[in-house]
Amino acid sequence: MKVAIFGDLFVTNDVLQAALESAFAGSGIDFEYVYFTTQWPVQPVMYTDEVREFVGNENELIDLVADVEMLLTHTAPITQKVLDSAPNLKVVGAARGGPVNINWDACTARGIPVLYAPGRNSGAVAEFTVGLILAQTRNITLSHMSMVNEKRWRGDLYVYDAVGKELNSSIIGLIGLGAIGKKVVKNLSGFGSEILVHDPFVDEAEIKELGCTPVSLNELLEKSDIISLHNRSNEETKGMIGAEQIKRMKNTAYLINTARGELIDHDALYQALKEKRIAGAALDVFEAEPPPDDSPLFELENVSIATHLGGASRQAAEIGAEVLAKEVHSFIVEKKSPQYLTNPDFNKVLDP
Repeated sequence: MKVAIFGDLFVTNDVLQAALESAFAGSGIDFEYVYFTTQWPVQPVMYTDEVREFVGNENELIDLVADVEMLLTHTAPITQKVLDSAPNLKVVGAARGGPVNINWDACTARGIPVLYAPGRNSGAVAEFTVGLILAQTRNITLSHMSMVNEKRWRGDLYVYDAVGKELNSSIIGLIGLGAIGKKVVKNLSGFGSEILVHDPFVDEAEIKELGCTPVSLNELLEKSDIISLHNRSNEETKGMIGAEQIKRMKNTAYLINTARGELIDHDALYQALKEKRIAGAALDVFEAEPPPDDSPLFELENVSIATHLGGASRQAAEIGAEVLAKEVHSFIVEKKSPQYLTNPDFNKVLDP
């Protein structure tokens, strides 16, 4: 079977191939490969009206897919044009939680399943969230930047009014309790934090079983010392944390975002930070990535920022490839309907 492996600098071709061969060990199926490597994450993601969050030029892929039966990728653009150039293609997969770099409708029309790997970086993001909380609330970022940029010893960061609370004395509000949110709860349990949760899609009993308290969004905003976002970005949640929501927060509260930049009205957040109406924020995602050079973000001292690194761990890359490879094996060898299938109607188009 001929396979196109279009990895990048994070989920590499070697990682994808090793996962595929491990999943198919003993199956009797031999693979022939063609490769391409996109430059993500060094090159920022791109968007078109057809596909999103991709890197690379579709025209560079066309000649490579002419006779492939399987295509595995992470961030390459799998467009209508690429699919039209692959008449033998039987299955497409992306080692990521949201394969928006693939034209699902075009695959469905061809009867091609689109497989993916949800939750592959949930452990990495959950750990990173706790790291950002500590970096911001305990002045790690500010102390580091002062030492590195100014060689300034910040003894003033030890005075009572400047120091943050320990997590064992903090109320932490989580907005969203999916795979990442649940792992954040587990990580924070060791600190002894009180955790409030707002997620209208999760049963209150399940929230309570995790040792958390289900609350409304307004109650979470008003009571929490630290608010961390872990919900999906869609039309309903876009800009859900705006000026009115920030007004409800304590002036000693911190806002943490490792989810999606679109969840926050950044103009409102920057104004609140500038006026010290909240204590600070820690952001791994932004309104644009990278933020523009004139973003007011760079003028603020009470914010910790990272370059969308939350999901960056070796385990995340390997787990994504392993989950995807197992799904492909289930579909091809075991003839089972994949568990992680983006377009469940793929077989109804050809066989109505």
